[in-house]
Amino acid sequence: MTTRSLLLRSTAFAAALVAAPLSAQSAPAQPPAAQPAPEIYLRAPRDGATVPATFPVEFGLRNYGVAPAGVDLKGTGHFHILINVEPPAPGVMIPADSLHRHFGGGQIETTLTLAPGTYTLRAVLADHEHKVISRELVSRPVRITVRR
Repeated sequence: MTTRSLLLRSTAFAAALVAAPLSAQSAPAQPPAAQPAPEIYLRAPRDGATVPATFPVEFGLRNYGVAPAGVDLKGTGHFHILINVEPPAPGVMIPADSLHRHFGGGQIETTLTLAPGTYTLRAVLADHEHKVISRELVSRPVRITVRR
């Protein structure tokens, strides 16, 4: 091998060593994908529905998880139904009474019985201590009529 060919090979090798890290460094770093916002809603009953005294309720949740009350697991909570009341502020514990129904077993559906009349229902996701997690995890109101 001649000195000239040896010099060309070593120059090409050195250029390859330098070029590889530069091309890797010049590629823009991709930021981590943003997490989609959580969403809570009532699948049933629908807004404006007329229902019998005993009717099914189905909770809906996207981009968040469900865990029983008492289980402190990031990104999870359990459902509550609020009847004709406004939700507490985030971080405030949801009371346990006839207007604030708790589903601490991790239920995703239930059956409610209400007297005839009109009602506003909201689903709320609370943490392991029954505290409202965030405004994003309070559903829009669903208005129903319970028939006689």
